[in-house]
Amino acid sequence: MRVDRNSKDISYPAQFGMLIGLIGVGLIVGAVISLLIWSAMTGKSAFSMPDEMLKPENYYAIVVIQAVSTLFMFFLPVYAVAKICYYRPNQFLGFTPKITGRQVLVVVGILLLTFPLSGSLAGLNEIIPIPKNWADKFKKLEDARAVQEAAMINIDSFAKFAISLVLIGFLPGIFEEVCFRSGMQNIMTRWFKGPWAAIIITSIIFSLIHLSYFGFL
Repeated sequence: MRVDRNSKDISYPAQFGMLIGLIGVGLIVGAVISLLIWSAMTGKSAFSMPDEMLKPENYYAIVVIQAVSTLFMFFLPVYAVAKICYYRPNQFLGFTPKITGRQVLVVVGILLLTFPLSGSLAGLNEIIPIPKNWADKFKKLEDARAVQEAAMINIDSFAKFAISLVLIGFLPGIFEEVCFRSGMQNIMTRWFKGPWAAIIITSIIFSLIHLSYFGFL
């Protein structure tokens, strides 16, 4: 059996539990810091934040909060677990300056496969019968998300475009993928001694976190 010389011999269930716990802590800390950022950048009460975040005039506060909250909820927890459980955390998380031709081909292949597949699954998701009151609640969540996204992508200058590219398009995506793929999926792959169960379970948790029924599959 292959020995992982990078591991500090903390069990995989313990690593997984640690990650889930730290994500919960990160959610709370990120929320508190987001409230402080909101008050500092807008001068408005924290109690007004849920409604005011839907307004385009609060664009800069919205995008900063988006990046900061995902940093605390997703990236810092998984990096902390990697530091605690592994001698070389960057190696465990898969950070490497090297990009191979094989990796590029795999990424392109996955993109070509998943574009039509995701469209088909989205269509299937919509035709699965569910109770009407459930459908109404899910539709309200989707509508609220669409309003918030419209406020975040209210781009009318190059500066906003550059900021959005980094704080909405790049950083949150990186933070989430590091948490779910480099961390959670990585731990479960080692725990279950294979990738398939880890990929499926991580994908389910990822979809649940985003609270989108119509985008679940």
